[in-house]
Amino acid sequence: MENLHHIVVVGGGAGGLELVTSLGNKLGKKHKARVSLVDAGLTHIWKPLLHEVAAGSLDASSNEINYRAHARKHHFEFQLGRLSGLIAVIKPL
Repeated sequence: MENLHHIVVVGGGAGGLELVTSLGNKLGKKHKARVSLVDAGLTHIWKPLLHEVAAGSLDASSNEINYRAHARKHHFEFQLGRLSGLIAVIKPL
């Protein structure tokens, strides 16, 4: 797996989680690429439901997606962390 491209998705919000799940199922499962998700939290909750959580009509923990468990099921890696900088390496064609 050393020579595989490594795709890193930063942020497990709705878009990031959808992307990393799709890439994991398509590329990670077939060992065509290494796919990773980096997020500052351990779980995802669908943000449009937060008003119900605040009102007390919905239990947040029963509607959370655990990133580690989801990663195992969908063939990607999860790393707890934050993006603190970006270094671009440009190779001449």
